[in-house]
Amino acid sequence: MPTPAMSHGCTWHRLTVHDLPEIQNLIAAEEYLGDATHHHDLSALTVALADDPEAVSGNGVVLRKPSGTLIAYGWLQPPAPGESGGQVYLHGGCHPAWRHEGVQPTLLDWESERAIEWYLEQNDDTTVPLQLVVVTSSNNHLMAELLPSKGFPPQRWYHAMRRPLDSILPGELPGITFVPFDAAWSEPVRLLYNQTLSLPSDELDADAWAWGLKAAGIRDDLSWVALDGSQPVGWVLNGVMDLAGETSGWTEYLGAQPQWRNRGMFKALLARSHESFRTAGLSQAGIGVETDSDQGARPYLALGYQPVDTMVWYVKHVSLGTILSAQADEADGA
Repeated sequence: MPTPAMSHGCTWHRLTVHDLPEIQNLIAAEEYLGDATHHHDLSALTVALADDPEAVSGNGVVLRKPSGTLIAYGWLQPPAPGESGGQVYLHGGCHPAWRHEGVQPTLLDWESERAIEWYLEQNDDTTVPLQLVVVTSSNNHLMAELLPSKGFPPQRWYHAMRRPLDSILPGELPGITFVPFDAAWSEPVRLLYNQTLSLPSDELDADAWAWGLKAAGIRDDLSWVALDGSQPVGWVLNGVMDLAGETSGWTEYLGAQPQWRNRGMFKALLARSHESFRTAGLSQAGIGVETDSDQGARPYLALGYQPVDTMVWYVKHVSLGTILSAQADEADGA
């Protein structure tokens, strides 16, 4: 698929690894008016470029002024290898000075069209649902207005929260032992993770699981597995990231068997995580809480966490008619 037709007096180029430093600068400019939070981290894009730069280039673009300055970028992230379904994430950003020049709508339209094209390349069965997902801060009022107008209503909320580590979080759980996470526990935890999912289509195979751990920067020395006897019943997988300008211990995966929920399991796992963070010399813990409402993070307030930012998942369910129309257009152009 070619780059966007509308150039706004600038020039579109394919995204490459050489664009990463300028994309980071662009993000800094975007966040100048607000607190920098974890959701603009480029680790997933960096990993994808290292693994398959050609695929990323086919799914990503940057916009440069005649002077060569990068003012916008966009990248669509298809499911990782081994993941099923047709959920595609659309990433991107635009320099604040250009946000009212129509660049963002142009970029969103291109990403949506490219996602449908990718979908038709990958799926012979057009009954597999295609979902386009944009995740942005609740403070991004431009996107909050643009996305619903383009068929992306808000569907999920992701609350970024932080907690200082100067106070101890008590978290003992009788009958449960906690062991450090390592490579030997990765597969049992993956299987447990899949067992706790409500939708079989969300299950991860070994390759997708490994990719996710790598992209999230999971560190074994900061992560824990909860055992009932010799059986894993809960897990917390952590890394380190910049949260609101401070290097913090970050909880990426937290879960437990249903029968162990609401019994103090999450609190106990987070308590072990905090111990590991302090040992690593960190003074702040962070966590992302995904809910179906803007009030779903309340239980973590009781554990001493405070909100930093809230991201909203805007989801477009692409209709079968739209897919079939694109398929027909593709056949006519062949």
